[in-house]
Amino acid sequence: MFVCPLPIPWHETYQRLEAAWEERGRRGSPPPVPLILSGWVYSNDVAKACRWSDTLSWAESHGFSDLIPKFANEQKYMVAEMSCYDVGPRGGPMYLPWNRDEKERRTEGALKSAFVKLEKDWAMIAGEKLAAVTRPMGFTGRKKRRLLVKADPSVKPPWGEWDRLAPDEKRRAFTRLRKAINDTIAPLMVDHIDFDTAK
Repeated sequence: MFVCPLPIPWHETYQRLEAAWEERGRRGSPPPVPLILSGWVYSNDVAKACRWSDTLSWAESHGFSDLIPKFANEQKYMVAEMSCYDVGPRGGPMYLPWNRDEKERRTEGALKSAFVKLEKDWAMIAGEKLAAVTRPMGFTGRKKRRLLVKADPSVKPPWGEWDRLAPDEKRRAFTRLRKAINDTIAPLMVDHIDFDTAK
């Protein structure tokens, strides 16, 4: 589905609209500023679509609809499904505002059952290479929402380091691991994974 023009054609359209508005004596509000550069990075698809819709409405109300071009496919930003989450500093979801609902403490029986599943299926969850240098140790934290994993300090994980994520796409390997863990122990889930690299 079409969301909006890509940044360059959107900027060019904005420049035409702004120039026409200035020529007419700057009557009324200026055209909506396009979500490009950091605006593009830190806005989700719904926000982009709304801003583009505002631009079309502004152009129509000011008599400038003829300045909106027909965009070629390569100039269009298209998605299969529109994102609506708050965008974080790295372009992915930012889970803010934080959910401050009290999270239920898990029963010992549920935790034990979940941990047995993790131990049994660890090679499938972590993948053969990662499973060879790691093993789950147990749930920690006040509400038992953290997983402690023993890790071989002489081996680097696919996401960078055991105690931090790489600043690029490699970090997705950690996200996939956490998802695989949570899929295995559902309806329980862990919010974080700590790696113990002490020998």
